[in-house]
Amino acid sequence: MLSLGLGLSLVACKPTTTPQPSYANPPAAYNQTDAGDRLNYALLGTPPNLVPFLAGEANASTLAGNIYQSLITYDATLNLIPQAAQSWQVSADGLTLTFTLRPGLTFSDGTPLTSADVSATFHAIINPTTRTPYADDFLRVKAFATPDPRTVKVTYAEPFAPALASWSGLPILPAYIIAQTPDFNTTTLKTQPLGSGPYQLAKVRRGQDYLLQANPSSSEAPRIGQLYYRILPDQSAQWLALKNGELDVASIPPLAYSRLISATWFTSQYRAYRYLSSSYTYLGFNLKNPLFADRRVRQALSHAVDRNGLIQAVLFGQGEPIASIFKPGTWASHPTLKPYAYNVARANALLDEAGWMMGPDGVRVRSGKPFRFTLITNQGNEDRLKTAQILQAMFAAVGVQMEIRVQEWSSLLTTVLKPRAFEAILMGWSLPAEPDPFDVWHSTKQGPDDFNIVGFNNPAADAAIEASRRTFNQTERARQLFRLQEILAEEQPYLWLFAPYALVAVHQRVQGIIPAPAGLGYNQPQWWVPQPWHLRPALHP
Repeated sequence: MLSLGLGLSLVACKPTTTPQPSYANPPAAYNQTDAGDRLNYALLGTPPNLVPFLAGEANASTLAGNIYQSLITYDATLNLIPQAAQSWQVSADGLTLTFTLRPGLTFSDGTPLTSADVSATFHAIINPTTRTPYADDFLRVKAFATPDPRTVKVTYAEPFAPALASWSGLPILPAYIIAQTPDFNTTTLKTQPLGSGPYQLAKVRRGQDYLLQANPSSSEAPRIGQLYYRILPDQSAQWLALKNGELDVASIPPLAYSRLISATWFTSQYRAYRYLSSSYTYLGFNLKNPLFADRRVRQALSHAVDRNGLIQAVLFGQGEPIASIFKPGTWASHPTLKPYAYNVARANALLDEAGWMMGPDGVRVRSGKPFRFTLITNQGNEDRLKTAQILQAMFAAVGVQMEIRVQEWSSLLTTVLKPRAFEAILMGWSLPAEPDPFDVWHSTKQGPDDFNIVGFNNPAADAAIEASRRTFNQTERARQLFRLQEILAEEQPYLWLFAPYALVAVHQRVQGIIPAPAGLGYNQPQWWVPQPWHLRPALHP
């Protein structure tokens, strides 16, 4: 059984005082059958809950990704592969998917996992009372059937390009627990998750730490015995914990990557990995605020931003400027679209055209009102705070006064994003492998639990999004997605700023890491540590 919020302490490992072995080569007497050890991680914030399609944020996804399985998942090169499903078939017309579950699947409490659990999860997410931004893909299913305990059959009314990929994003939850609560929004799974994935939740102290224990009954039974996550709400604290030997896997701040990873303490214990992340940082405007209703204003502010300067100042060169919503170099990314050029003269001209004239104090004025607004971003992300401070100076150079407000993450979600109580926000998106922009950019996705946070509403954009979903032809999908990106570039509802490089430190004793287009953690259950290098004793709930 899961133990939640007990008084027994989870303590971080103290810095090692004894001499460290050389990790250049694994001990010859040991191999990948070794199991055990513990990896220590950090999270920047406390997830609101542990049902990922209710939480809708990265910390919950990190933890839940180790606890649950979906029918399918992605491999190293972002191809779809079986997970809880053993196989699948697509009908000739592309409208019906038939999944066959692996035999003998169980949840970590020993309960068999069958097609009934997939059905219960599917019906939970499409229930109109469930507060989730992820339902749309599943609402497109015309018929859902479970002919037997190992078969799931779904049929769509019309071609839907993201259909297969969408099932990689539905974690399979136990039907018997879903049935215990009439209102799924209050399910006990939010605090006591139960899945079939490689790990199970052993203990949590909300706001402090989470301990995951290997799930030996999983079809992905891992070799690492425990994963321990501490809440460390800023990058400096995480770097200090890494330097003190308290973390085994951690993001490296750009400054540290550029200047500090050549230190002996780092090179003797850690490897550094660098690759373009599937994420980007943006400034988003509340388009229902009169300040930002005129796209010339948004275009002007985009021209006022020196993106290359931002990358040098904030990321120490560890990133790339971006122009739109997809990862550069992927098939869906517009091949010729460029970020707005840094052009102060053009920014000033556009603001003049929009009726914002420079005042004697250096702040632009229209109809007697100065151009002042507040930008909100989250606490603990030093890169975002630095970005905001630099943007503040860049905007001041064209007569726009921006104040900065920093807010704790969970409070930001509930008091700012859900009620849309902001003028502008500085945030980021992590991008899925399937390039489907519907949830973030379609005009119907503006509810308090949806992801069209800025209130973008453009019929031509809606049409391009819908057309991109109705065809399986990738060339035609790309054409529609290119059109969408052209509209977004013209409208500038966001100022797309940069895509950072992922900079990750992993302890050298960890074996089985294979960098790939999917990043590092896609094969985490296959990571292992030779027994002589086990550093972390098991923590007991």
